[in-house]
Amino acid sequence: MMKKRTDITEEYLLDRIWGSLIGGALGDALGYEVEFINWTAIKQEFGKKGITELVTHGGNAIFSDDTQMTLFTVGAMIDGYKRRALGQQIDLTADCIYDGYLAWLQTQGYVGKGRWNGTCSELRDIPELNKQRAPGNTCLNALTSGRMGTPENPVNSSKGCGGVMRTAPLGFTDDWGSPLLGGARAGAVTHGHPGGWIPSGMIAEIVYRGIYQDEDSLEQIILASLDSVLKTWGELEETEDFAGLIRRAVRLSHEDISDVKAIHSLGGGWTGDEALAIAVYSSLKHRDDPVAALICAANHSGDSDSTAAITGNIMGAFLGGEAIPQEWICRIEQLMLIRQMSEELSALIYSGGDEGE
Repeated sequence: MMKKRTDITEEYLLDRIWGSLIGGALGDALGYEVEFINWTAIKQEFGKKGITELVTHGGNAIFSDDTQMTLFTVGAMIDGYKRRALGQQIDLTADCIYDGYLAWLQTQGYVGKGRWNGTCSELRDIPELNKQRAPGNTCLNALTSGRMGTPENPVNSSKGCGGVMRTAPLGFTDDWGSPLLGGARAGAVTHGHPGGWIPSGMIAEIVYRGIYQDEDSLEQIILASLDSVLKTWGELEETEDFAGLIRRAVRLSHEDISDVKAIHSLGGGWTGDEALAIAVYSSLKHRDDPVAALICAANHSGDSDSTAAITGNIMGAFLGGEAIPQEWICRIEQLMLIRQMSEELSALIYSGGDEGE
């Protein structure tokens, strides 16, 4: 059983939530520049070490659909707290997360067949978020289908990484129940294969333990999170394959091997299990240096923005926003929005959802 910290202050909680969100956005922006470029081409364009600095456009580094959808996850959680404070009985996934993703869908120029109750309406109306940044076809198709997927009733058979790249915020609190289960349900809204929604649950569990667990190393947190996965879904055939991949990522982090070679041996990160494995490797290999971890996770021939975004989610939750250099933070687009949402959600979590009552 997890030994939970008892000394958490509001400032500490904000720093970890802010760290996870800004870390994810920075990793996303770094990797977005090379997402569809193979390693050889990355070296040709950026040098033998690959991309090591944020690329700015009009003064800002821009993030992809990964961070867009992560912010809509946060917005849905904030709306959930506000509705619960009004006395409404809330199923966070069905009543808020799914509707938040339908709001994001509208920013991409689509209208889903499912009902939308106004969740994340203010976020939806921000002009800068109404930009297509390589949205995943699986997410678009699932959300336009008119049906919300669940682990029990999958909307498709996709194991893509479009779930795990957006569900880290479910690990900011257990106010809505198990972060592991909440993350999995949020991932299954669009990704029906266990290889898609199990990593969506595990990233939330890692983030939760990174914020609240007492005195454990990051490796212990990751292995404990994997143990929770096995206890919860051990009967599924896909779970053991997933566990083997995560264990291999942990082992590789201790070996004298180049980051690129290690990552390529784990896959391209296009699927949820591979994306989380690459993030686990990068986070453990560079566990004390969030920038080095992001650079590691972005420099490969696969889904660089998602793997680096997930790495940033993990590192920020474990080390806090104070560990991320300000010269990186100040370059990201929508900086004030990310900060504002971090502050609002952390205040609601710290107060138990009673903020403003």
